[in-house]
Amino acid sequence: MKRIIAALAVCAILPWSSQSKEFTATQSGRISFAVSKLLEKYHYRQSTVDDQLSQQFLKNYLNTLDYNHLIFFQSDVDDFEKIYGTKLDDALKAGTSEPAFAIFDRYLQRLAEGRRFVDKALLEQFDFTKDESFLASRNKAAWPKDKNESEALWKARVKYELLQGKLNKEKPEETSRLIGKRYARLEKTMREYDAEDILQSYLTALGHTYDPHSDYLSPTEASNFEIQNISLKLSGIGAQLEWDDGNTKIRSLVPGGPADLSKLLKPNDKIVAVGQESGEMVDVVEMRLNKVVQMIRGDRSTKVRLTVIPASAPDVKKEITLVRDEIKLKDQHAKAQVIEHVNSQGKTHRLGIVNLPQFYDNCSDHVEKLLERLKKENVEGVILDLRRNGGGILEESIKLTGLFLKKGPIVQVKDHKETRVMDDSDPKIAYDGPLVVLEGKLSASASEITSAALQDYGRALLVGDLTTHGKGTVQQVLSLDKALEDIPNPGKLKMTVSKFYRVAGGTTQKEGVTPEIVLPSLYDYLDIGESSLENCLPAGGTTPVSYTRLDRVQKYVPELSRRSKIRVDASKDFSYLREDIADVKKRQEDKTISLNETKRLAEKKGLKDQADARKKERASRKPSKNRTFDLTLENIDKGEPMTLVVVAKKEKDVEPVTPKEVGVALDPDLEADSPFDPQLDETIAILTDYVGLLKSAPSTETVQKKK
Repeated sequence: MKRIIAALAVCAILPWSSQSKEFTATQSGRISFAVSKLLEKYHYRQSTVDDQLSQQFLKNYLNTLDYNHLIFFQSDVDDFEKIYGTKLDDALKAGTSEPAFAIFDRYLQRLAEGRRFVDKALLEQFDFTKDESFLASRNKAAWPKDKNESEALWKARVKYELLQGKLNKEKPEETSRLIGKRYARLEKTMREYDAEDILQSYLTALGHTYDPHSDYLSPTEASNFEIQNISLKLSGIGAQLEWDDGNTKIRSLVPGGPADLSKLLKPNDKIVAVGQESGEMVDVVEMRLNKVVQMIRGDRSTKVRLTVIPASAPDVKKEITLVRDEIKLKDQHAKAQVIEHVNSQGKTHRLGIVNLPQFYDNCSDHVEKLLERLKKENVEGVILDLRRNGGGILEESIKLTGLFLKKGPIVQVKDHKETRVMDDSDPKIAYDGPLVVLEGKLSASASEITSAALQDYGRALLVGDLTTHGKGTVQQVLSLDKALEDIPNPGKLKMTVSKFYRVAGGTTQKEGVTPEIVLPSLYDYLDIGESSLENCLPAGGTTPVSYTRLDRVQKYVPELSRRSKIRVDASKDFSYLREDIADVKKRQEDKTISLNETKRLAEKKGLKDQADARKKERASRKPSKNRTFDLTLENIDKGEPMTLVVVAKKEKDVEPVTPKEVGVALDPDLEADSPFDPQLDETIAILTDYVGLLKSAPSTETVQKKK
């Protein structure tokens, strides 16, 4: 199924089976009716459950079960459209969920046939010298029209997986055994789905006819959701996973968790095998997500091994080891650095960087404390790094934005009835100097509100990826207990109830926030962001509000952009990044994968040679003249001096990259062990230029009147 989510950042959860009973047909129907009515009444779209919605609902459910269009036949889809195409809305109103189970039964029938196709194909001898190709992602392709076409698709999939094993130097018999076991497990897993599981898939498909963030949470998933979002004591590797068409995929990382601190995992990476500190790795492709979660969770200080396919190198595997730990909340806190930057003329500039991983409780107070210390350190300008800030508490975003502005409106929140303007009412300004916000595709929600407001006010220069994430919606979780008092624990409904709008009238939804200076980033070419989600709410706009606009940015942008472009064009790291971007774009234009062994080996060797060459070139560079000092809240509270960051001495002879590391070197910003951060380096240079330009031409203030 396409999208099921679980958190690995939480402490151990008691098995739900000890406290939950399977829903009866009557209960499932009543839950379906209640969910449909709540969506009609309270969702931001205010859409009626009708025949048109029924057709999209059916499409969503079929794609949820068979995202890659491999299992159902086209004749099955035609049957379902004839029977249910305009009838699912009637079933919801009648209080029955019978279609969910009838369709699921057909799914199990076709899955069993597919598994038999796999067993048959594994007995064949494949020729890997032929110039054949395989389309791994078939979600946009047609369903197989009949049994023969279905069997051909399964054969191609088996050949692809056998070649993968061969390229990874696995024994052929072991690869065959693994593939057979994988699809047998998938069938067994899906046959174990109970009414709760099926209903969650079905009603989440209904929720997604409204928008991609509206989900039905079954009792089990509701329990996980509460622990994930309420528990303050977190233990594990600190990652949120989703089940994506048989693959366990990284959805996000918890700031300060083992996965985040290791720099070895990134969003969209796939986990294909899990092992403990000792023993064999267990293949988890097609394994149910909650079972993968159980394998990755464990006692603090123990090790877990993961075989990962990086999002930036989908034809490569690497094995990593993480130490499970309790996620220390202080590791999620804001931190700062002071950079003594030596420019091209040899002049040293003292600059501050504030890194905020998320908008947590009291984070604005923490940032204010860091800013006060940075001012005492006589920094000439500040960078607010929000590149990996996925959001958090809205009120903290507003308060933090107010640290750089006099009081005024920060964001508009609009539901289906009214629009509320949320203001910063504190006239105090914590920092009034040159400010640059560094943002990226992983900057989402509350962080987008901050960057958008600072941009609209003309207070900060924005630098980074082409756009931010683009999540400008607000979700609310409603318990179904009150609507269904006689059903023990009927689950919850998470749905979108409002949208964020900028003070200038635009929205962060879907379009994100576009910086004044865009730097090359691989994230701009990956399927990351709100706009990549099906049926996301449109952008749109609303009436601007009155606010005091500062003229501190726009007139300097042309010159800052010109200077930045010269540096970026001359940068070796950005050159590497452009090569990687070209490779990703090429793969996206042709999503097929060659099944010719010679071609694949050549591709793999090319990646390895490229990674080795880059590593060697970087090791040969002259040491930077810049000095970096770390500054934490603990340093400030204890009255301690800043800590000088010592850069490890580079080895003259660089170790060649081993095969399992190939792909890690794609995009310097994504490297696991790289000290290179070209985006940050260029932002520091931009801030240095900005400081000089501001000194020569003081800013003025104007008033933007409400229209």
